[in-house]
Parts: sequence; C-alpha cells; structure tokens
Amino acid sequence: MERWEEEPQLVLLAQAGDRQAFATLAEHYWRRVFRWLYGLTHHTHLAEDLTQEAFLKAWRALGSFQPGASFRAWLFHIARNCLIDGRRGPRSATVQVLPQTVPAREPDPGKAVLEREGQAVLQEACARLPEHFRAAFFLWAHEDLSFAEIAQVLGTTEATARWRVFKARLFLLKELGSYLGKKMP
Repeated sequence: MERWEEEPQLVLLAQAGDRQAFATLAEHYWRRVFRWLYGLTHHTHLAEDLTQEAFLKAWRALGSFQPGASFRAWLFHIARNCLIDGRRGPRSATVQVLPQTVPAREPDPGKAVLEREGQAVLQEACARLPEHFRAAFFLWAHEDLSFAEIAQVLGTTEATARWRVFKARLFLLKELGSYLGKKMP
C-alpha cells in the first residue's frame, strides 16, 4: 500500500484552515479521483465535474474527518457520493464525448498499435463489468487501496469488497481469455 508520509500533517493543517495544505492534498489526489470517476462514467467532462465537486465537498467537510483514518478512502467515499448524487440530478444526461487528440509520433508504431489495441480491449472488458465490481476493481488495481479502504469507500464490508474484486478479476480473465489466446473456465 502506498503511504504518503506528509499526508497526516497536511490534513491537520488543512483542518486548521490552511488552504495551501489542502491544495497540496488536492494536487496529490486529483488525477487518482478523476481516473476512478472516469472509469465509472466513461465521460471526461462529467468525471472532471464530479472530481471538482468531490474536492469542494471534502474541503467543506474537513472538520468531520477523523485523524488517523484513511484520508484517501474518505476522499474516494465523497467522490462516490458525488457520483451517486450526480446520477439523481441533471448531470445524468448523456454527454457527447469529443475524440481524443492524435498521439504524437512514436519510435515503434507497430508496438504502439498493439498497446493501444490491448488497452482498448481491456477498457471494453472493464466497461462490461457491473458497476459495483468495476468500482471495487479500479480502487484496488489503480489506487492500491486495501480491502478495508475499498469497503469504507463503497459503504460495504471488507469481505464484500474482497469478493467484488475477485469477481471482477474472474470476469476480466474470462473476457480477455480469447484475446490472450487462453481458454478460461
């Protein structure tokens, strides 16, 4: 598990009203929260809006954060709540996604094409995961959260978090088996 040594002190400073300390926390976690929300929504602008909303709510709710608890899990829990709230409101409308920019020249175009193809196959398989499995899997695979932290973020038990990650991995193995040239049960 990744542990950021400065985090507890920055949280205490931010709780005391130090905006720069919170800005440092936001800078450290922004891309991670965005990546997770994008993985759940598949909409860049919606994920950006939800990420911004999560950090604004975290700033306002800093007084309720209990020192010694996992700030990262607390923050992802807020982001999850923003996602749920967003689905209830006007943001749940379909968003038109703009095409990604053309990648720069790469030294080995063949390798780059294979990598992009593999990433596309993996992203498609992840998109077919039920959301509760996908949310747990992304927190485990991308954010290196423990099962206890995943349970905290998703509002479930540690055993359920562990089971969801297991089922997601099993699903992805089955989905990617033909791509990888292996038969999966």
